[in-house]
Amino acid sequence: MKDYKTLLFDLDDTLLDFGHAEHTALKKVLEYYGIKSIPQHFNMYKKINRKHWELLEQDLISKEDVLKLRHERFFSTIGFEVDGHEVDNLYRRNITEYGTRLFDGVLDLLHSLSDHHNLYIITNGVKETQEARLLKSGLRPYFLNVFISEDTGYQKPMKAFFDHVAMNIPGFRHDEALIVGDSLTSDIKGGINSGIDTCWFNPDNHTNPHSYAPDYIVSRLDELTGILNY
Repeated sequence: MKDYKTLLFDLDDTLLDFGHAEHTALKKVLEYYGIKSIPQHFNMYKKINRKHWELLEQDLISKEDVLKLRHERFFSTIGFEVDGHEVDNLYRRNITEYGTRLFDGVLDLLHSLSDHHNLYIITNGVKETQEARLLKSGLRPYFLNVFISEDTGYQKPMKAFFDHVAMNIPGFRHDEALIVGDSLTSDIKGGINSGIDTCWFNPDNHTNPHSYAPDYIVSRLDELTGILNY
């Protein structure tokens, strides 16, 4: 078992319950436009949103396009025409307001981990939104630094993103670091590309459809203590 000194945590759907945030924010947006929300709307938006972030991970579109087009394409699908930038501003205000719900036991776990390890955030999210949510949720004090794709100029899973992280952590060693995240295509693939061990947070016990695999899999975050062996 390795002696990991540096833990790199994804934020959404790893520490913060982004599913809840996304559902609430979309409901508020639909209410603003006078549209009655139905369950199908949320499933549809989630798929459209995820597809656009995957295109960003593949470096096929810009983050600005993600933020704009995801809303325009969703509203077009349900028969409405909107200004994607306008919708995104409203949506992200609601994400900031309602997107601070933590998964069970997160603060207690981080408090314990921070006594033994150096903790950092690595996220592709929007800088202004992520920083506000980190503060409102009470997460920020546990992390020595926060690496957001907007600041680095690269996004996960690009090796350049993780190279930037490594260069900006004092004394960083790849063999002493562990990435913890929920996304196989972003966190896990990025770690593999960069020579950093990975732990897939998989609370719903999904099957891995890819040819690559994480070093560890946990269904609860407190299982990390077994991997870290302290």
